[in-house]
Amino acid sequence: MSTQLAIRLPDETLADLDWLVVRCHYSSRTEAMRSAIEAAIKAERSRVIDEQYVEAYARTPQTDAELSHLRHQSFAHLDDEDWSQWL
Repeated sequence: MSTQLAIRLPDETLADLDWLVVRCHYSSRTEAMRSAIEAAIKAERSRVIDEQYVEAYARTPQTDAELSHLRHQSFAHLDDEDWSQWL
């Protein structure tokens, strides 16, 4: 199912939309608008998930032991690298 929407855009915004259609090879204004709406929804959902992670870590922060292990793991792979070219 789909619903048709009618919107009014200022002339300048419409010109920018037409530019976007050409620049990004959209087949129509509708396709460009649909893509923009989907991108906005995806970005907002991602932002909400990020907020949830922050809230969860604020409620249950990592322990010093967990952070120590993380720091060790972050640099462990560097021991296997050949650094002679940089010396």
